[in-house]
Amino acid sequence: MARSTHALLLLAVAAVAAASCCSPAAASVAVADVCKGTPYAELCTATAGKQASRYPTVDALTVLSMQVDAFSKRAAAARLHAAEMSNNPTVAPGAVRALKTCDTLYSDVEDNLGAARRAIGFKDAVTIRAMMGMAAQDMKNCDEEFRKEAAENPMTRFDKSLLDISENCRALSNMI
Repeated sequence: MARSTHALLLLAVAAVAAASCCSPAAASVAVADVCKGTPYAELCTATAGKQASRYPTVDALTVLSMQVDAFSKRAAAARLHAAEMSNNPTVAPGAVRALKTCDTLYSDVEDNLGAARRAIGFKDAVTIRAMMGMAAQDMKNCDEEFRKEAAENPMTRFDKSLLDISENCRALSNMI
């Protein structure tokens, strides 16, 4: 009888501890704490904090995973925007060429993010940093296409936020 009471008490304590560590408030604090070590801490906290309560623990590896997910969503949004802009008849032909190149580059980013996700599973920080470096270069190459065409870049805000997220991912990879 005492043994079953002891087991129930341990189970209750474990349930309370698990619930408190996974509460949205506790998860947000844990994310903010990890994100302090990134160059764009506010961006890191804003993008990762939305997902934090879905994870049983919040550490650098899980925040990195959240950042890669945010990067992927932002890259997909950038691709969609590039496709919409390139189909706009009012966009100059040079800008259309640049947008189509950017679309290809954003597709490359998605491939790099897939490799980064696999590397996260192996805690392979070197591969993660390499994939983020290649993704960052793709954003810079997109910007360069518009400079070559002497055209206004409608992708600037996407490229800037994607570069910032890639820097956060690189910093987080140094923490694992």
